[in-house]
Amino acid sequence: MTRLRIDQLTPSVAAGDGVTNGLLFTQSLLRELGYDSDIYCHYIPESMTGKALPATTFKSEGCSLLLYHHSMGHDYAQWLYEQDCPKALVYHNITPPEFFPPDSWLQQYALLGLRQLEEWREFFPYALADSPLNERELIEKGYTNTKTLPLLVDTRRLEGEQQQPAFMADLPEGTIFYLAIGRLAENKRQYLLIEAYYHLRKLQAQSGIEQPPQRLMLVGGTTSADYATALQFYIDDLGLKDEVILAGKCSDAELHWMYHNAHQYWCASAHEGFCMPLLEANYASLPVVTQARSNIPATLGEGGLLLDSDDPLVFASASNLLNTEPGLREKIIAAGHRNLQRYEHDALKTELQQWLAQLDCLPSAQGVTLDATLATDGR
Repeated sequence: MTRLRIDQLTPSVAAGDGVTNGLLFTQSLLRELGYDSDIYCHYIPESMTGKALPATTFKSEGCSLLLYHHSMGHDYAQWLYEQDCPKALVYHNITPPEFFPPDSWLQQYALLGLRQLEEWREFFPYALADSPLNERELIEKGYTNTKTLPLLVDTRRLEGEQQQPAFMADLPEGTIFYLAIGRLAENKRQYLLIEAYYHLRKLQAQSGIEQPPQRLMLVGGTTSADYATALQFYIDDLGLKDEVILAGKCSDAELHWMYHNAHQYWCASAHEGFCMPLLEANYASLPVVTQARSNIPATLGEGGLLLDSDDPLVFASASNLLNTEPGLREKIIAAGHRNLQRYEHDALKTELQQWLAQLDCLPSAQGVTLDATLATDGR
């Protein structure tokens, strides 16, 4: 008997990218469920060779369902239209265009991506979102058959090799560091973290208690070069050039080491469709301090300190409290472990199986309960 094939498509992939990790996790779940499944895309860097196949080799006639992942505008809409097979949308969110420099290519493709999302509501009869925020956006755009299913959270990926990054090797003995991971882009608001660190060091100095050497490590590639330059100027202006490090991208093994050796995880992002690093911090028993923006409260749950204020001094005070209040660190770590239980592997596989079982394009699977949470016009 020929096995059914469910393939995935995205314009591009990149090692360590959140959407790419989601594609790989979804592929593993589909294969566990007994489907043949490959990943196709139009741009494949050398680091992803063998994990994704060129879109030009995709054969629509052999595909029972194509899951198309949307996270930015692109120029391949016509190619997508021409693929004669059942399709479903997987929406990872598009950063609002106002967060990008005016008239930049990032802003133009964000605008295009939002237009495409609206235009395609009739083209995709079913749509998955990886967070409640993203599902709300789909519904606002007119999609009628939607479901939230966070197919990003493969905690097994966090169990691999650890390697200390070279830039950590020369730090003074006993250094503790605060970690933030994310692209250097305007919506990530690393400038608030830099100012929060400045205030934290002031609070520590005022306490009169001797402190170990400390660093703020901002890890991630550069999306906006002008913004990255401005961050470095801000670091210098605050007199923090020896303590705040723009580390660039790290390998998976280096990220594992950073998560497991950091003192706290910090996030001040203004817009996150999901924010996987919060769960990676939970997994590594790393306490989280973050601001309650966009989908962050839904992803983090009880698993960290959520701040309603954008004031860097409030952020610094929360971090300082986490350092000084007896028992608080342990409580936050335990809450992070409980939060992870919502994303347990087998539960996500079952949810995916139930969602697939009610699609008209696939044969019904015996013994599978249909997904009663699917949003429709009759909600």
